Order: sequence, then structure tokens, then C-alpha cells
Amino acid sequence: MSRDVKEIVASSCFRKLNALIWRPMHSRGRSREGLIRALTALVVGVLATIAALHLFVRPDTQTAPLTLGDIFAGRPEVTALEAPEAAADPAPTAITISLTLDRSASVAAYLRDAGIDSDEAQRWSLVFQSVAATRVLSRDHPLTLYKDPETGELRGLKYDVDLQTSVTVANLGNMVIKAAALPIEYYIRPVQMSFEVKEDFKRAAARHGVPSPVADSLLDAFTDRSGVAQLKPGSGVKVIYQEKVSRDGTYHLVGDVEAAQVHFGSRTLSAYAFRDEHGTAHLYDEQGHALGPQSLRFPLNFQYISSGFTFHRYHPLLHIYRPHVGVDLVAEYGTPVRAVADGKVEQAGWAGELGNAIRIEHQRGMTSIYGHLSGISPDVHENAWVHMGQVIGWVGSTGLSTGPHLHFALERDGNYVNPLTETLGVNHQVSPRMRELFNDLRHHYELALAKLPDLGVRFTPRVGRASGGYHLTIGHLRRSGNHAAIRSSGDFAPNGSGSHEGAM
Repeated sequence: MSRDVKEIVASSCFRKLNALIWRPMHSRGRSREGLIRALTALVVGVLATIAALHLFVRPDTQTAPLTLGDIFAGRPEVTALEAPEAAADPAPTAITISLTLDRSASVAAYLRDAGIDSDEAQRWSLVFQSVAATRVLSRDHPLTLYKDPETGELRGLKYDVDLQTSVTVANLGNMVIKAAALPIEYYIRPVQMSFEVKEDFKRAAARHGVPSPVADSLLDAFTDRSGVAQLKPGSGVKVIYQEKVSRDGTYHLVGDVEAAQVHFGSRTLSAYAFRDEHGTAHLYDEQGHALGPQSLRFPLNFQYISSGFTFHRYHPLLHIYRPHVGVDLVAEYGTPVRAVADGKVEQAGWAGELGNAIRIEHQRGMTSIYGHLSGISPDVHENAWVHMGQVIGWVGSTGLSTGPHLHFALERDGNYVNPLTETLGVNHQVSPRMRELFNDLRHHYELALAKLPDLGVRFTPRVGRASGGYHLTIGHLRRSGNHAAIRSSGDFAPNGSGSHEGAM
């Protein structure tokens, strides 16, 4: 408070005091009682004045700013009497129990084995079933339990239903248990590898840790160009393929081949993955010609052929002779049916006697037909593009049918041909409008392959013993035994790569 204000307040108090003192003195003939009242008023006035002076005239004090230590539970500590409450101790870290199931059993059974009360295990089982649509945990699937280290109470569990979905159940407290199904996320990393063939190709690939799908893809790609399966000792192989790894590192899934080279004698065969204008990936040689098989011989795994291609067949239901312009492939109900080659869907739906049927248009005037399906894949509809090997439906017995089988037929320029003797004659090439993009991608792959050592006759290990070699995996050196091989996982991912995929 300023000095002027203090003086004004004090002056006002003194004026009131003077008034109380002098008023009775001007009143002549007042009684003794009046004097006593005046004195009492005087004492009261003096005390009030002293209190006012103490309140307004005392020195100013600076209030220190609040610090983090002065704040508790979101409010300032304004008095010493408000002692802050003791902070709650954090919950102890849960005990994690991870295992791979050795048998198929119910959720409740596994929880009881883990020491959970029977009624509590049943509650968790019901919540789990509400999301997973099953109460059974399957053999060889990973299961993780989280338990309180003090009470043994179950805090949560995590179970992978398949390679794509994980179910998590958590105890939120107050008898509340919640479950959720979450996608398993993956990231993709390229794996680059170089190895020498000292025996046949398949055995050499297996010995050097090449995944079987990758080895099979290389065999398919180069079979028509050279006898890769019978490579001579001293041949060298370089390959870049994809590996999908789950975020927690539990799963490592083999992806597609991105690029490869096979060196033998004076020849070098190359393969580069590239997606065409329809988004379908193929392996192409350096000239842009597709490698490997471009069509399937049959669209499914079947048991036997019940009826062949003929123009004079006795129909078992109509009891008449008429043409049967396809083949009937008997298989179990629900067996997946795959597209025999890349193409555009002309029709997908009900087709009279053929029941649920699909027609796919291919190159060079070829059309494939699939009849009596029990169901059609949601991705297959008119004008949709499908690729070779894609599941388009499932075996059934719809339409005019005596039992579960697939009616498979081929047309060439509108005329039926025998599927057992006719070939689709597909010949994929990089289209002219995508040639520049393909050449750019091929250049990136060539640079990456060139960085890998040339094994076989041109490679001499310079690390360790002459008979040994190394695998290079994620920046760590690992002995590979008595053979030469280089394997690395890095960040190589050329723009326009044959197949891209992020978290899943």
C-alpha cells in the first residue's frame, strides 16, 4: 500500500477518535454515565486505530513464485496445515509368461493351469470369445500372460489367432475386463545374399539358408532359359528377396524375390521383379520379357476327372446326350479355386446351369470359365483384374450338379477348346509406356547386385580360414561353416520396387 493511502486511512481513524473525545466535552451538564460511555468509546477507538495501523502500515512482503515443489495434485500449497497426501506407489511390473502352446485347449483350461481361479478363468474365457469368435487356443500358437507379482492376479493376456490378428484381453480394475482384436504389424526388409553352388542348386540353396519359396521362385524363373537345377560346381548365385518381420520380432515371413543373377561359365542370367499396369508382380529378364510359368495347368488341387471334354456326353441328371465343353474336376467342398493366369473378370455371379460361375478374359483371345462354385471371392467382380494363382472362389455344387466339383473350361476366340490339351499361350512383356520405369528399377537392382561378392570361380574368401565364409545379417558377422556365402539385411529399397508393403 502506498504511503499516501496509509496516511489517508490513519487520518480518517484519528478524526473519528477526536470526534468521540471532544463531543462529550462540549456537552455541558452531562451525567457521569455519559463520561463512562465516552471513555469506553475512546478505548475502543484507540484499539481500532492500532489494529488499522498494524494492518495497513506494516512493511510489504514479497510473495515468492510457486515452484514445482509447491504444487501437489494440481493445486498450490497455501498453508502449512495442508500437508500433501503421500503419492500413490506405482503398480509393480507385471510378471510376463510367454509360451508356445503344446496342445489345443480352451482358454479357461490354460488359465486354470496358470493358477487362475476357475470362475475367474471362465470370465476371461467369455470376454476372449466375444472378440475372437472361439474359446479354443490352438496348438503351436504363441500365448502371453501378464500376472501381478504380489497377488498373482491376472492382469492381461495376448494370443495370436493367426499371422494377421492378435487378441488382447486386459483387466481394467473394478471387475472390468476388456478384449480387442488388433492387426499384427509388419515391416519389410530386403535380404541380399550371394552363395556358391558346389552341388545341385536346391541342395546348395538349402545349405546356405535360402528359404524354399525363394529357391523355388528362382527355379521357376530360369527353368526355360537354362538348366538351373543342374548348375555345375563353381556357379554363383546372387539374390535379393523380401522378408516380412512382425514389430515384436515374433514372426519372420518370406516375401517375394526382388532381383537375382545366376553366373555359370561365361553366361549370366538376370531376373527383376516389376509390377505391370495392373499392379501384378512378375519376374522379367533384362529385356522386359516375363520369366517362369505364366499360367497354371489346373486351377485347383483335385482328386480325379469325372467327365472330360466331349461333344457327346450322357448327362446324369437330364438323361440326354449333349456336349460337355469342359472338364469336371472332383474336389472336396470348399477347396480353393485359383485363376489360371492374369486377366480381367468378364462375369462373376449366377450363370444358370453352371450355378455360381466366373469368366476371366486373358491374352490372345483366351477365356477361362469356372463353374458350380460354392462361393466367389469378394475381390472378384466384373471388370476386376486378377493374377495367376489368386483365389477366386471355392468348390461347390451349385447349379445343375450331382456333387462338389469344378467345371473348368477354356474358350479361344469364342470357341470352346479342350483344357487338357490347350495352353493359354500367355506372353507377358513390359508395356512400352512403362519401359522407362522398368529400366530405372532394373538399374537400381543392378547396382545392388554388383555390390555383392562374385562367388564361385571368381570369389576367394579373405576373412578367416580359406575354407570358411561369413553370413552378414543385420550388421553382425556370423560364421556359416565350411562354405562361402554372404547374406545381408539392409535398407536397400529402390524406387519403384516390384512390391511394396508397409505395417500390417
